Amino acid sequence: MCLLTSTFSYTKIFVTLRRYRSRVENRVQQEHPSQSIPLNISRYRKAVSSALWLQSVTLVVCYLPFGIADVLFTQSGLSSTVYAVREFGVALVFLNLSLNPILYCWKIREVRQAVKDTIRHLFVIT
Repeated sequence: MCLLTSTFSYTKIFVTLRRYRSRVENRVQQEHPSQSIPLNISRYRKAVSSALWLQSVTLVVCYLPFGIADVLFTQSGLSSTVYAVREFGVALVFLNLSLNPILYCWKIREVRQAVKDTIRHLFVIT
């Protein structure tokens, strides 16, 4: 379910970026037909794409043990091995939740800069 929600969200971001890029390109060509203005839409699209793949991989890696433990539990009941795998899976799920902000800061420069500015602002003594 989480993977489907993430995929839907990122697909919506791609569609919105494509629509925005088309509008901006049309507006630029209408206002300045001989001038080319560099757009960073392709850079944002690349950042969103790489963030999507990175998040999807971490999501699968972090949720897979929990899913396997649930399947084992329904098939064979709760044994010590299934319990251990399930607890490990729960720890990975929480790890995934804490990794998402780190991944976004790592992959998207503007998010990273906003986090740095926020931290600086928090620690400035006035």
